[in-house]
Amino acid sequence: MKHFDYIIAGGGCSGRSLAVRMLPYLKASNKQLLLVDKLPKKGNDKTWCFWEEHADVFEPVVYKKWNRLLFSSHFIQQELNIYPYTYKMIRAADFYTYTDEKLSGNPHIITIQGNVERLYTENQQAYAIIDGEVYSSDYTFSSIPRIQNKRPERYQYLLQHFMGWVIETETAIFDTECATLMDFKTPQQTGTSFVYVLPLSPKLALVEYTVFSEQELATEDYTTALKQYIEEQLHCKKYTIKEQEYGVIPMSDHPAQRQQGRIIYLGTAGGFTKGSTGYTFRFIQKHTSAIAEGLTKSGNPIISSVFPNRFKTYDAILLHLLGSRRLSGEEIFSELFEKNKAKQILKFLDNETSLMEEIQIFSTLNKKEFTLALLNRTLKTIA
Repeated sequence: MKHFDYIIAGGGCSGRSLAVRMLPYLKASNKQLLLVDKLPKKGNDKTWCFWEEHADVFEPVVYKKWNRLLFSSHFIQQELNIYPYTYKMIRAADFYTYTDEKLSGNPHIITIQGNVERLYTENQQAYAIIDGEVYSSDYTFSSIPRIQNKRPERYQYLLQHFMGWVIETETAIFDTECATLMDFKTPQQTGTSFVYVLPLSPKLALVEYTVFSEQELATEDYTTALKQYIEEQLHCKKYTIKEQEYGVIPMSDHPAQRQQGRIIYLGTAGGFTKGSTGYTFRFIQKHTSAIAEGLTKSGNPIISSVFPNRFKTYDAILLHLLGSRRLSGEEIFSELFEKNKAKQILKFLDNETSLMEEIQIFSTLNKKEFTLALLNRTLKTIA
């Protein structure tokens, strides 16, 4: 049996983020980490977008930044002042290349390709069975998705599913300094839907159609919506699709198990996808940074929480409203952006506001529907 001080099971965004952040600690303590993933990570299989006030460790791979954002719906259209935040985009291919360079050849990191068949804790040790071989560690960090026994009578379960095209146009139609955060001028019959547009050059942009609903759509439904948006909202009929991406993100208020003995869960597996919006990248960074800090200070990677639990309740209320359709997502977000400063909204969506700031935000929303959603959700969870 091979023993490592730490094992990271899953070499995606959260696993690689933690490995990079642990490098100084591993060197200082002369410890070894095993990073295992089923498949090599090479292509540009996804794009991460987020906002932040200060540059973090992955600033070198930020592909594009915007200081101006646009919000649009059938109710309002406004440019958002997001200072002191900057909206950023990281391409997966660049992230994988950068982290490969950081991790490969490091004497404290062993990287292997293999199938993690089982993780378990026994006698104050964590164990991983990888392709039939048993490995032990002091702690194992896992981002591998787990099967969840759903309880729809208590919790909400929606999906955020999306298809995006990087398109190149014949003429310069994009403002490279301003990205569209949300444009709700899309079909709303299947659920809350919007498009975001990230200009990469005057003739190049990522145009992504996103839907919040219980079920994914047929491929032709995404393509139809994208074609319609590009022609009717961007007023563009001649373009070339350079890249395509597709993804599904779970949105739920079902509590996630963040630790099981000596196994600590990361990313979506640990509940670090924001239930109401699907944003994940910044929450992964907050969590992995806290783990690395805990190891450096005390050798203990177990942390209590990275944000107050009340934000889970806020997410649950919004999910209930979206699921019940008593208020449309377009109505909710339009009211939110019309009556609040953008920087306060972004701070709130990052789970960083104070209770007083949250009360101020809630006072601008539909009090009756939000109160009913809170009451219904509370009754469900105590039944």
